[in-house]
Amino acid sequence: MKRRTLGCLLSCLLLCGAFSAAVWFLGTPNRLSLLPPQLEVQKILYSETNSWGFGPGGNETGVILYELPSHMSHKNPSDLVPELIWEATPLQGHREWFEGEGASRTKPGPLLDNYLNQYGFGTPIKAEVASEINRAVSAQGSWYAYTGQGIIVLMPLIKRVAFIYAG
Repeated sequence: MKRRTLGCLLSCLLLCGAFSAAVWFLGTPNRLSLLPPQLEVQKILYSETNSWGFGPGGNETGVILYELPSHMSHKNPSDLVPELIWEATPLQGHREWFEGEGASRTKPGPLLDNYLNQYGFGTPIKAEVASEINRAVSAQGSWYAYTGQGIIVLMPLIKRVAFIYAG
């Protein structure tokens, strides 16, 4: 009986491990496909996502941080990806970065936390990543573009690209 239980437990552990590996293996290409291929991004540096519910009415919130290839950091994104409307930072006129259900009332300026919490379903993001994004959207030198799925923040000074979504 003990041998049978041990065999069952080992089978379950192997199955869970295989499932986790499959999710990671299949999820990486999907996360890379969120960015236009013209940016030539190949490496994910950080990813934090959460989902609440399924289908219509469900919410997904997340940040994926990519490494921007060095040779792409000096190019104008409007020339690279003309199908998107790129705007230079500092980010202005997008209410969801300044206010909303989870908006910070103590810190001025566009904040990642405000954007992620706009529907009350925020996700905790590593402090260093949030600081990088907050600096990028608050100062000159970066670009951003809204897509049908989220926002791309191109940070050429630090060779990073962020894909941010909430909804």
